[in-house]
Amino acid sequence: MKRWTTTFGVAALVAACNGGSGRDTSTSSNTSITTATTQTATGTTQGTAGTAGASTTGTLFDVGDASTSGGTGPTCDEVTDTAENKLQPADILVVVDNSGSMDFEANFVQNYLNTFSNQIIQAGIEAHVALISSYPNNGNGICINAPLGKPGGCLENPPDDNNLPTFLHIDKKVSSSSSLQDILDTEPQWSQILRPDASLHIIVITDDDSSLSAGAFDSMLKAINPDYGKYVFHAIAAPEDPALACLQMTSCCLLAADRGKEYEDLVNLTGGVFGNLCDQDFAPVFTAVSEKVVQTAGIACSWDIPDTENFDPNKVNVEFDDGQGGILDIGRVDDPAECANVSDGWYYDDPASPTQILLCPQTCEKVQGFDNAQIQIKFGCPTKPAG
Repeated sequence: MKRWTTTFGVAALVAACNGGSGRDTSTSSNTSITTATTQTATGTTQGTAGTAGASTTGTLFDVGDASTSGGTGPTCDEVTDTAENKLQPADILVVVDNSGSMDFEANFVQNYLNTFSNQIIQAGIEAHVALISSYPNNGNGICINAPLGKPGGCLENPPDDNNLPTFLHIDKKVSSSSSLQDILDTEPQWSQILRPDASLHIIVITDDDSSLSAGAFDSMLKAINPDYGKYVFHAIAAPEDPALACLQMTSCCLLAADRGKEYEDLVNLTGGVFGNLCDQDFAPVFTAVSEKVVQTAGIACSWDIPDTENFDPNKVNVEFDDGQGGILDIGRVDDPAECANVSDGWYYDDPASPTQILLCPQTCEKVQGFDNAQIQIKFGCPTKPAG
């Protein structure tokens, strides 16, 4: 019997963000960077984070024993092909305060966003970026050049750097305290570039605090779409009150309008990265964020169906081997809406003309974080329905 086998692992990908040197740039400069951590649940079968140095552990779950998973039904021929192993893609929302005091910061983002996205892409993660900011000549607006932005788009009149689906620029002037509300207000626009199997990272750069509280933002975002519940929030903001900073003669004196407390709270809530805006050295912060994107990337729960002779969509089966003796047989559902009615499942992107196999969200969550795990996609036997 032949099997199409995909082995998962993200070890050593963080090195790509550091040019392969293995050096932790977040601790090699004077820039103040804080990386928050979150806790995960525990279970019987424990996976370990596949990324070297990652601060999170894999999702834990119970599965059957590989030695007793075989059935006694009729045998059939199974054909295999080699699938391409991919990491979970990342959708990244960047919000830049366009107020008058943000000229240095806006200029940095304009010049560095290509480098930031390339760090993630070089680690093997397909990135989509949405930017909420005005264009130049409307406050401290910005325009992104190629390759992330549209080639020549910043030379157009008016400028237009949109380069879909990879890059979306939402032309909105962000005031000093409106970043969180602007994210909620523009959701119908930035949600257009999101992908169902991608992680969601939000980055805010501002020298002020938000008029909307962290708790209210978190609740309102999840109310718009529960799928946003696993977002990771990052911020470059002031960690202290500027008036107190002047009394203590620290770096935030005259460099910030207010402490970014609500942003700090969101970073701590979601396990993101907080960078000190007052250090005025943002490259290490963006590197830390890109490393966080890589470290938290799971497996991409979708696989292209290879060219297989006499492919029959009703004769495909999916099995997960956690690499520790556990086997999870995954049955098929007809469409994503049925995922809520089963414990585990997979489905085709287009049942009439399938090109991809995708896991239901709850199953995708289960298979994350195991070293030496394998997805086995078998062709030739009647498809098992999800139970």
